[in-house]
Amino acid sequence: MTHMTRHRIVFAFLLLFVAAGSAHGEDGSFTRDGVVLHYRTAGSGAPVILLSGGPGFEVDYMLPVVDFLPASYQRVFLEQRGTGRSRVALTPETMTIREVVEDLEGLRVHLKQERLFLVGHSWGGMLAMAYAAAHPDRIDRMILIGPGGPTLEFAQWFPDNIRMRLRPEDLEAERSWDDAEKRGVDADKAALEGIRAITPGYFFDREKGLAFAKQLTDGAVHVKVNLLLFEDMAKHYDSRPGLQKLDRPVLIVQGHQDPVGDKTAEDIHAAITTSVLTYINKCGHFPWLEQPEVFRKAINEFLSATSR
Repeated sequence: MTHMTRHRIVFAFLLLFVAAGSAHGEDGSFTRDGVVLHYRTAGSGAPVILLSGGPGFEVDYMLPVVDFLPASYQRVFLEQRGTGRSRVALTPETMTIREVVEDLEGLRVHLKQERLFLVGHSWGGMLAMAYAAAHPDRIDRMILIGPGGPTLEFAQWFPDNIRMRLRPEDLEAERSWDDAEKRGVDADKAALEGIRAITPGYFFDREKGLAFAKQLTDGAVHVKVNLLLFEDMAKHYDSRPGLQKLDRPVLIVQGHQDPVGDKTAEDIHAAITTSVLTYINKCGHFPWLEQPEVFRKAINEFLSATSR
């Protein structure tokens, strides 16, 4: 893999972290195939699993999303393998889409749930779809927020959609971190600073993007997790056949100005016959930040229509 190819993968797929602080609640853990996986919970009731983006980002940034869910749910913040306290040797064998999917199945068994209610953002939405494709009978409901696609086709335009919105100073700042690892800078630190530079490209409102970039904190990203998982998915990732067997309610929330692109959401909607696709205008990759009231309305309507 060339340096430029590596750079493209990292900055095409590493999605942003909100410095929301740690998610308060009770700690829990379970072991699958010798790997100890951690999670935190808040509240009580039927569990809803929060799946963060990246892959390779800490789960804490999903904390604000739970404010849009009814208090009757228990929030479960999964620290995906390779992040948080869920440490594992990072190798091509340990970081595969199959492994992270089966981690979710292990969590379901651990929580003693017949079916899972998954809320995934960005890569977290891709993980939710991959799990649903492998275990369609284990899904209760899913909410996919700005998800990546059921294949990697969206990678063809995602980086360009980000960069077309950036100013020369943004691109120059990104370039300055491009080879920082060669200068002895920690790889995770270099990746995070590169993401900070291109943050405005994820937003409809540039000022909100710039303000958001200032909140990014060190330690939020684990680059090798990202690289290994996308290298694995490049070989065989296609959730569509399994998703066509899914008969559970799914909400897809897509910002019209999300660089992932409307076609990505439409492809998911076409694959999941029981899905509802809701577009939000003047909105990028983080609808709960740019259009919170419209986002709240979409969540409430979906949950009201699908409550058991």
